[in-house]
Amino acid sequence: MSWRAGLARGTTGILAVVLMIAMLNSPKASATSPIEQGSPTSGTTLASQSASYVATLTAVSGTYSSPLNFTTSTQGFTIVNGDELESTGPLSVADSPYQITGADTDASNDAGLWSFSLAVTADTIVQGTPTSDTTSVAGSASYSTTLVSASGFVGPVTFLTSTPGFTIANGDELKTTGALNANDSPYTITGTDSDAYGDAGTWTFSLAVTPSAIVQGSPTVGSTTASSSGTFSTTLVSASGFVGPVTFLTSTPGFTIANGDELKTTGALNANDSPYTITGTDSDAYGDAGTWTFSLIVTVGTTTDIGQTSPNSGSVTTANSSTFTSTITVQNNIGLVTFVTTKSIPGVTVSSSGAVSTAGPLSIGTYSVSGTDSDPHGDTGTWSFTLNVVGVIETVTFDGNGGSGVMAPESKNEPTSLSLNVFSWANHTFVDWNTSPDGSGVSFANGALFPFAGATTLYAQWRAGRIPSHVVTFLANGGVGSMGKEIDNTPTAISLNQFTRNGYTFVDWNTAANGSGQSIKAGDTYSFSHSITLFAQWKLSPKPVFTVTFLANGGVGLMAVERRSGPAPLTSEHFSRNGFTFARWNTAPNGSGDSYANGGTYPFSASATLYAQWTKKVAIAPPPIKASDTSIGPFGHGTATLSPALESLIQDLASQAKSKTDIQIALLGYGDLLSAAQERNGSLAAANVQLGRMRAQAVATYLEGQLSALGLKGWTISISAASLGSASSGQFDAAFVIVTLS
Repeated sequence: MSWRAGLARGTTGILAVVLMIAMLNSPKASATSPIEQGSPTSGTTLASQSASYVATLTAVSGTYSSPLNFTTSTQGFTIVNGDELESTGPLSVADSPYQITGADTDASNDAGLWSFSLAVTADTIVQGTPTSDTTSVAGSASYSTTLVSASGFVGPVTFLTSTPGFTIANGDELKTTGALNANDSPYTITGTDSDAYGDAGTWTFSLAVTPSAIVQGSPTVGSTTASSSGTFSTTLVSASGFVGPVTFLTSTPGFTIANGDELKTTGALNANDSPYTITGTDSDAYGDAGTWTFSLIVTVGTTTDIGQTSPNSGSVTTANSSTFTSTITVQNNIGLVTFVTTKSIPGVTVSSSGAVSTAGPLSIGTYSVSGTDSDPHGDTGTWSFTLNVVGVIETVTFDGNGGSGVMAPESKNEPTSLSLNVFSWANHTFVDWNTSPDGSGVSFANGALFPFAGATTLYAQWRAGRIPSHVVTFLANGGVGSMGKEIDNTPTAISLNQFTRNGYTFVDWNTAANGSGQSIKAGDTYSFSHSITLFAQWKLSPKPVFTVTFLANGGVGLMAVERRSGPAPLTSEHFSRNGFTFARWNTAPNGSGDSYANGGTYPFSASATLYAQWTKKVAIAPPPIKASDTSIGPFGHGTATLSPALESLIQDLASQAKSKTDIQIALLGYGDLLSAAQERNGSLAAANVQLGRMRAQAVATYLEGQLSALGLKGWTISISAASLGSASSGQFDAAFVIVTLS
């Protein structure tokens, strides 16, 4: 087949080749000129908008025909529709400006080169919600929230903060580093944010911290005898709503708080005033607060106090502290005694049988536990045990390590200052001590505190050449006495104070007389790099404490000695005397000395003994019982426990008070029926009155809860006990509580 025959058959491919060759050989092909780029040749965009950047490329001169076709191989960019320059993703401010280059052609085979400069600027990241929140103190230690950006960013945003108490986790999670204090609320947290493309901004967050109501835990009730009440103590507990230790306070007369949470009596209590209701407030260091109440029942007590006979202390070394044992023994008990721990400390345990053991090893210190004991007969008592843990005596040997001289070994069983160096070496200066001759061990300054935790040899460390010595001069600064100057050329412990000042206690040393300079504690290491003068700093010593001893002077009971250092109210009287009423105190038994009222102010300028003064009682008839009064009862014989039936009666009583809006409620409690002979027995009659008071208190406690649940406000409840074994009318027998509403 000939070439023409193939062409005649329409062989398109061959024809196209022929045409292309013809065009290349034509005069026009040899006359092409480069295509020259037109505007735009540059542009600007924000990093947050750079992923969708578009610019149309143009030509201004040269031989070309439409359409133009632009191409580029610059990474991050592409050409769409022949002449649209587009980004293929977000662009970074750090790489700006971007230089994009490429080639362009037209259908007539004209060609040229082009370039484009794109500047990428940072956007401002705008914070989104949340920008504030609220948490409680109890929940603040685990608080976290996710920070959000609303606009001006590309991809993940990383948040940073330097606000104390807060940190950023996982790039955007704002978290607390510990519990927050409601007293410092609201907390304003600030910081910066940025993305990977150079966008940045600032953010702020406000966190309000609200205090929680501290809820009291058990125990809320206790009991003691009048003879033991002067030493009663119990540990108050918080159940929820607090962070860390809780501090309890009370202003109830006759009671105080020790060690922050130990409720104690300030003297003996009177069974006739039982039960005692003690109230107060509690708080923690983070702003949480609440109220608490404790009911203490004081009985006359017909049983014998159990006395502790074994030594109430022991001693053991730290090495043997994990195996220490002892046994508490008692007297005046009948049968097996059960021990209960009311004040405990980690590391020392007392079993119910009185066996003392340790869970060691224990560190050096004093470990005190105490509690109560009882036998099946009703006898009770208190016990205590203190374990002193001491260190094993260890010896430190001093080695001159090239120096000459002699230093005696030092042996101690507790941290003590090292002996000052006395070794010397010609043309060398002592530097410090070290547990290794070559100084690669643990270093200790001259005279520094050493733990004496094991036998050790300390090697003197030396520096070639003599370093000039410097002087520390000590001034009494208002005190008296003398102290020699301390001269050294190496870090050495400062001398202990030897000055005295009447009425003052030494605090520390200071480079300024008024204490505004650098403070240095006695025994601290000083560099001796230059000479200084140290002034003794003083604080007023506590005032002397004087005591007042209370004597019943014909009455019975116990009252603790009162100790004060200045004018203060006397402890309320807690003695009793059958047929008499307390009148006042006097410095003489016959009342011829100086008199003081019950609870009156005493100067406490000297120690003294005060004698109770008595007046005879006038017989008072029992209160009449009105027909309109309500009764709660009967109680079981000899008990003040509320049965379900009695609780139901109190619920009805609360509803009655609510409907009539009664807010004055008087409770009169009766004991059990007594025979005439029993009523003449003073101790039995007193115990029966006390039983009546306990029944009235039981009704009051349950009634308070019911009134609060019903929403009745402003009510008050008064409690008293009948002076006879049975009511004065036939309507109410004993074993009842009479209720008057108004």
